[in-house]
Amino acid sequence: MGNEQAENAAVSSIEVDLSVKHQTFEGWGTSLAWWANVLGGWSEARRREIVEKLYSAESGLGMNIARYNIGGTKDADDPYLDCGKAILSFQNEDGSWDWSRDANQREIVELIRDVTDEPIFEAFSNCPPWWMTLAYDPQQPDSAQGATTGGIDGGDNLKPGSEREFTRYLVEVVRHFRDEHGLTFRTLAPFNEPVAGWWKHRITKQEGAQIRPEQQQIVIREAVAALQEAGLSDTSLSASDESFVEMALNTWNAFSPEAKALIPQVNTHTYNHTSYDPEDFMKAVTSDEKKLWMSEVGFENGAHPTDDPHSMAGAKRLAQGITKDLKIMRSEAWVYWQAVESNVSTWGLIFAPFEYNESESYSMYKQYYALGNYSTFIRPGSVIVHNDGEKSLAALDSAANRLTIVTYNDSDTESASYAYRLNGLAASGDRASLQARVYRTSAEEDLVELESITLENGTFTAEAVPGSVTTYVIDQAAATT
Repeated sequence: MGNEQAENAAVSSIEVDLSVKHQTFEGWGTSLAWWANVLGGWSEARRREIVEKLYSAESGLGMNIARYNIGGTKDADDPYLDCGKAILSFQNEDGSWDWSRDANQREIVELIRDVTDEPIFEAFSNCPPWWMTLAYDPQQPDSAQGATTGGIDGGDNLKPGSEREFTRYLVEVVRHFRDEHGLTFRTLAPFNEPVAGWWKHRITKQEGAQIRPEQQQIVIREAVAALQEAGLSDTSLSASDESFVEMALNTWNAFSPEAKALIPQVNTHTYNHTSYDPEDFMKAVTSDEKKLWMSEVGFENGAHPTDDPHSMAGAKRLAQGITKDLKIMRSEAWVYWQAVESNVSTWGLIFAPFEYNESESYSMYKQYYALGNYSTFIRPGSVIVHNDGEKSLAALDSAANRLTIVTYNDSDTESASYAYRLNGLAASGDRASLQARVYRTSAEEDLVELESITLENGTFTAEAVPGSVTTYVIDQAAATT
């Protein structure tokens, strides 16, 4: 809907001020656990097809960040881990190493490097290797089974005194990838949701470990020392990847100034209720002059196991999350959890059964296209700029002279009309000819390009239809100086 069509609807005004600039955005990404452990075993053509749909800037979402999972499990057929979730430790209990392990995930990593111009790689751990866990008892037969799923009764799961050994393991993996595969991890994240309280021995069907802030600080000190000893000057530490922003703030506040000084990048997940307020956390982290990443989140696309190609449930939550994480929390990166999910849930951007899928079939959820409304146009290096629309995000790409505005409408029944007023706009071409290219995802549309809208004196009016995510791209746009 353009200016004339929206005249008869109630119109809300949104001011976009290009002169008020916030964080520079580093990019979009996904964790590789656990989908890469499965799809890395698909045919070469099919796994490249999936990687290009995620990482190609021309034909896919244009992701540029990948989080590689350093595993800790002993056996690929561990009965206490779901299909694909047994990420094997490269090191054995006797100290020997087997670098042939985790071949599938490594296949995906190398494809991402091939497809992406300037990839950013982060290595992360869900759990220490099995023999370092408190759940493991070498005197008991089969004790390694399920040892990486969590602590006994949900308690801690890194043996006190094993912090140095744990970090040396992680750092040796990072060094191996640099020296043998030519792949540098920019950051190493030794924890994953370490105070969540839900990592329970042989109950949680994935790797996980409770590691509380006091012990986290020991790991942090040991990890930094290990990186320095290994000469890995291009890899720094990130922490703590807590589940909720409130947990992340509590953990950060529990750290000593000395521990904080060792962490240049703070990661958080945002599995919060939609009403969460990340401002206190953002202020705490940015006042300490740290980089801030939203390093994991995922959204369910309706009730499992329904594979409804028209469901916008997950897409609307995704749009809400991106807007809050980038606009309010001012995250410098946005990383999805499982880009590809099996039929155990509907959390993925792409649905692909992990088992009994000889045809290597897959399909897209609406989350995929809704993420494309953001990632295709808000590219690495863009700067998030001020806008006062509750459901809108705006970013300026100075290199491309492009302003992108994305607005979502999470109502299932009511349209919303907005008058966008662009302040601080300087046109690099003929200002009078500025147009907004329009792209929409809805129940019936998959990032479809609509009719462009002509701006009038830096203003345009448009409708957000029910259950939609709409992107407006204004080329030849720049901020006044």
